[in-house]
Amino acid sequence: MKLTVDEIAGLVGGTVHGDGSTVITGVNGLEEAAPGDLVFVRESRYLPLLEQSKASAVLIGAVPEGCAIPAIVVGMPDLAFAQVLQHCDAEQTHHPVGVHESAHVHPGAQLGANVAVAAGAVVEDEARLGDGVVLYSGAYVGRGAQLGAGTIVYPNAVIRERCQLGERCVIHAGAVIGSDGFGFAPLGGRWAKIPQVGIVVLGDDVEVGSCTCIDRATFGETVVGAGTKIDNLVMVGHNVRIGEHCVIAGTVGIAGSARIGNHVRVGASAGIKGHLEIGDNATVAARAGVVTSVEPGRTVSGFPAIDHAEHRRVMVGQRRVPELLRRVKQLERKIAELEEKHDG
Repeated sequence: MKLTVDEIAGLVGGTVHGDGSTVITGVNGLEEAAPGDLVFVRESRYLPLLEQSKASAVLIGAVPEGCAIPAIVVGMPDLAFAQVLQHCDAEQTHHPVGVHESAHVHPGAQLGANVAVAAGAVVEDEARLGDGVVLYSGAYVGRGAQLGAGTIVYPNAVIRERCQLGERCVIHAGAVIGSDGFGFAPLGGRWAKIPQVGIVVLGDDVEVGSCTCIDRATFGETVVGAGTKIDNLVMVGHNVRIGEHCVIAGTVGIAGSARIGNHVRVGASAGIKGHLEIGDNATVAARAGVVTSVEPGRTVSGFPAIDHAEHRRVMVGQRRVPELLRRVKQLERKIAELEEKHDG
């Protein structure tokens, strides 16, 4: 990275205060920054850290009094910082090019223009890869699977047979799209497997984290809507339907046939029971256990998950339990004393 403050301001639509010719060679946090780095300040409470920072420029909402370094003023500094990071990433990322001689591409597969298949990757019969698809080493695309233009599949990720991915999806290392749903029925003292004959469908711009598993439907489709971002180590059960532009943090478990609306946020390690609904714009807090449907726009937390404000009151009440028990014991003693006096 080598950009002037003026060039960065042009990139993010900001206004420069100070020396716009200052050269920026990196991005960093306030406390870790070195000369040449760009930082950002989201809230005024971070201004003391800015005063101590060694950074050479800052993205900020308003220039603080006495600011000693060039400032780029923007409406949303954190979003502008992300734009700069994306610009840097695009310059530094070098994806595989062409089809490596050790890759296995079945003659019946269809590859679009500028597709890259790295060493050891496998593309099975009837698979279709759109223009610009990139498969890293060890990636597997099953028979009849479809990958939209610009999709990237990182090392050792698996796209099982007939699953469909939209354009510009990102599948991180070790993720599995289309593993068998967890379907078994008791039969004579043992568990008989229920065939999982459906598929997984991902919309455009879906990102799936490392070692996340999205199970294929028993029949029909498991669906993840456009723009949804799923973290590492997430389990999405069969026939789940997730809406558009959701964010799902690491180690979340979503049981089969759950329905999740659009713009839903799910915190880390939350569990969502099968066959219920999470409404649009709802928020499920970290480690919550959702056992009943959640109305649109609500925030729930705790186990079992309840309205977040109510859960906070419960947590405060729990902290008072030892004191309340002590007071109850005191009252019991006083009552016993009064009874003795009355009986006497």
